[in-house]
Amino acid sequence: MTSRNYKFPLTISSVALIASLGIALHFAYANESEDGASKYQDNDFSAAAEAFQAAADNGDAEAQTSLGIMYLKGEGVDEDEKKALSLFEKAAAQGNVRAEVNLGRMYAKGKAGLVPNYGIAVSWFDKAATQGYADAQYTLGVLYVTGNGVPLNYKKAQELFSSAADQNNASAQYQLGLMNFKGKGMPVNFTEAYKWLSLAGDYDDAAVYRDFVSQKMSKEQVEQAVALADDWKQDQEQNQDKNSEKAGK
Repeated sequence: MTSRNYKFPLTISSVALIASLGIALHFAYANESEDGASKYQDNDFSAAAEAFQAAADNGDAEAQTSLGIMYLKGEGVDEDEKKALSLFEKAAAQGNVRAEVNLGRMYAKGKAGLVPNYGIAVSWFDKAATQGYADAQYTLGVLYVTGNGVPLNYKKAQELFSSAADQNNASAQYQLGLMNFKGKGMPVNFTEAYKWLSLAGDYDDAAVYRDFVSQKMSKEQVEQAVALADDWKQDQEQNQDKNSEKAGK
C-alpha cells in the first residue's frame, strides 16, 4: 500500500498558540529596545549597547538605529562607521526614519569609506521628510537653501522648515528666523524673524540674532513678535491636547 504524506490544517488552538508566541516575541524585542533606551539615558552605554544588540539581532529597527548611532559615536562600543552603516541600512529597509536620515548624512559626508554622494543622500532625506520626520525636513531644507545636492530653492526650503518648525524643531525655527531676517526668498520681515528666533530659544546663536534684529525694530514691533510667538505656543498646546484626547478614545 502506497503511503501518502498528508498535511493537516492547523487547529484554531494551534493558530492561537503561534499568534501568541509571535506577540510574546515582539514584546520581548520591544522590551530589550526600551531597556537599551533606558540604560542610554542613564549613561550606561555598555549595557545599552548590549540591550540594543539583542533587539537588533531580532530585527528591531529602532534598536538597529540606536546601536548604529552608538557605533558612530563610539559610545559603549568601539567606533565603527561600517557597522553603523550596516545597521542603518537594515533599519532603513524597514522604513525607519531615523535610520534614513543617518544614512543620508553618511552619504553626504562620505562616511564608512563611501564616496560622498548628495544625490543618494537627498533621496534618503526625502523619504524620511515625506513621512513627516522633522529632522529630515530640516536637513533637506538646509540643502535647498544652500543648493547642495539640489537646485537652490528658497520656497521649497521655507516649506520644509515650516513643516519641521510646526513640530517644534528649534533648528528649523532658527532657519525660518534667518530667512525672514535676511529676506531669502521672501521680503525682509523683522517681526516674523524675531518671532521664530524667540521660538528657537537658545539654539545656536538665536539669542545673538534676536538682539541684533530687535535693534532694527520699534518697541511695538518687538511686543507684537513676542505676542505672535506666545500665540503659536498656545496653538501648539491646544493641538497637543486635542491629539491626546483622540488617542485616548
